[in-house]
Amino acid sequence: MEQERLLSPKQLGEIVGLSPAQIRALMNDGRLEFVEISSKTKMLTMSGWERFQRNATKVKRPESDQPRLPLGEPQHHSL
Repeated sequence: MEQERLLSPKQLGEIVGLSPAQIRALMNDGRLEFVEISSKTKMLTMSGWERFQRNATKVKRPESDQPRLPLGEPQHHSL
């Protein structure tokens, strides 16, 4: 079995068009998986990025599927 290439946050960021800080923020939030080599060295994979994209991709429901409120009526929330 071929081993997947490990990428630094900077390398992955260059590939996907995000800054290394944005990549690290996704890692710190637990949204982007990584391989922890040591306490200071965390590496990523393209398959991990692809899983993140699948999980983070949202599709807006068509308006006909959304509940409608009359215009001008505030939405009430129960406490």
